[in-house]
Amino acid sequence: MSLKRLSVRAVAGVGFSLLALVPNKPVSLIPDAQAQDSIPAAEVVWQHVGRIYLNPDTGKAIWAGYVVHLNGINSSLFNGAPSEATAYFTFSTDILQLTPIPNDGDMALSLVSAGTFSVYYNATPHGDWSDPSTFTSGKLIATFSRKESLFPEIGPIGFHALSESLLWSQSFTFDDQTLNFNRIVPNGITFSQFLSTTPLTGTTSYPVAFAGAGVTMAVGGPLSSLPVPRRLSSPPIQMNRFDRMPDLFAIGNQPTCLTIFRTR
Repeated sequence: MSLKRLSVRAVAGVGFSLLALVPNKPVSLIPDAQAQDSIPAAEVVWQHVGRIYLNPDTGKAIWAGYVVHLNGINSSLFNGAPSEATAYFTFSTDILQLTPIPNDGDMALSLVSAGTFSVYYNATPHGDWSDPSTFTSGKLIATFSRKESLFPEIGPIGFHALSESLLWSQSFTFDDQTLNFNRIVPNGITFSQFLSTTPLTGTTSYPVAFAGAGVTMAVGGPLSSLPVPRRLSSPPIQMNRFDRMPDLFAIGNQPTCLTIFRTR
């Protein structure tokens, strides 16, 4: 399959799933964001809309767009009717490099290069699909890093899932709240996204564009960070061929009942 088709799918996929979750050390906490709660693992962090801007001849591309909903903020994220032109929160990747690899049957495959993904807060929104640089204006509030990933494409649909770790963030104020991504998603995010393969008008550097949308989910922390259960009691109860022992444990300050069966 041609680089153009592969890169189209790959870039699209990368864009949609580009930001995502791999446990990583968060940036140092900012004092005025300490009261903010982290989003539970696997819960949706935000929903987004974007476009992949592609140069089919070189395989280079950029994924840019805007955030529709952000977990923890209940008010509208738009300055007026929702659109790319009124979105307060926008994003963009660095320049992606797509490398096609041999198809697997009817599945087209590409590798998406390692790189970064950044999120911005725009107090005066002015996003414009004809100029992807408009999605990188405003205040930079977070940057995530990604490793090289595989992007598959089957038929008319492109899909990409990818985890990214939080490299850097700073506090921002919105809707009378002070927020920081090192509190929202300290361990990173995972993207899941779809892409349309219908070509749209791009730019001089990236002649073709493709529409996409998706979500990000919070990455959980390492299992080693969980508290070790402490046994409080262990009264055995006889049950036919089994000894049933309802054991009461405490995990942190919360009692937890664990039932263990063992054969005679």
